[in-house]
Amino acid sequence: MKYLYLARTFREKGLSLFTTRDFEQMAGLSRSSAWGALGRYTKQGLVKSPKRGWYYLADNPPHEYLLANKLYGPSYVSFETALAYYSIIPETVYSIISATTKTTREFEGDGRRFKYMKIKQAAFTGYLKKDDYLIADPEKALVDYVYFVALGKKQINDRLNTSRINKSKLQEYAGLFENKQLNQLVKQLC
Repeated sequence: MKYLYLARTFREKGLSLFTTRDFEQMAGLSRSSAWGALGRYTKQGLVKSPKRGWYYLADNPPHEYLLANKLYGPSYVSFETALAYYSIIPETVYSIISATTKTTREFEGDGRRFKYMKIKQAAFTGYLKKDDYLIADPEKALVDYVYFVALGKKQINDRLNTSRINKSKLQEYAGLFENKQLNQLVKQLC
């Protein structure tokens, strides 16, 4: 199957990030033929692979937050990344930091650093879908961040802009973690 036809098909289907299996199905190829084609396209620079088994068209890269969601899941973008997105912290964040229910991990992929911080299953909520990716709402991003401050794994940013934060929502999310130190820190923010 020709690359140009495949590229058009992936764009029409809205698949900016795909797996080997997606490629097999779209191209109508066997597993070994799909691996061979993907290997050729990758060597030619037409397809990029940020992580084994995941691909995208080089001229149509996915949003970095979608990439973060797909490379290690379940996950949603949160912590300093989401806080910067919502202008709650003024700093630029160079890593994509996400919340997950899996083991805490960190890795490089596609020239970016992706960090995944483990939170309790009961607290894995408070995110919304924007375009194709999942991101914490402002209050949940702040609570996720402050939870790790309470654990002593992060330092509190003294330039937090909490003027647009819904305080009752913040306290509700904090309750999901069942952590006294977190609840005290959240009360100080309110």
